[in-house]
Amino acid sequence: MKFNNKFPESPGIQLAPMLDVVFLLLIFFVVTQKFILNEQDLKVKVPSAPQSTAESSRAIDEIIINVREDGEELIITIERELFSREELSKRMRRMVSVNPNQPVRIRGDADARWQKIADVISTCSQAGVWNVSFSSQMPKKQD
Repeated sequence: MKFNNKFPESPGIQLAPMLDVVFLLLIFFVVTQKFILNEQDLKVKVPSAPQSTAESSRAIDEIIINVREDGEELIITIERELFSREELSKRMRRMVSVNPNQPVRIRGDADARWQKIADVISTCSQAGVWNVSFSSQMPKKQD
């Protein structure tokens, strides 16, 4: 009588499903990073404050308004699109007509004059925006 002494092969790790998951995660993070970069004007350096919170703690439908000065010129951008104060007012009025509680975050440059940023706040207020917040960053630690 002959016995079959072959042991069954040990199951290996299936690489195909694991690679699918890794590629899906990679695509998710690349797409998410693209949205984050579109909303921020990289030339704006927000002021520092000791009690600041992370910018990731923002509302889902929040509009980010970047405000900076270039010489005497006021530069207002939303999603890398330039706006004058009149155009900003029109856009904010449209947004408020759709969502009366429209949240807005103003990223004002630390080197900009306060009057310029106050003008943007006033424009938003006149358009009916009441839910306004401001961006800041943690102070840099000195050695």
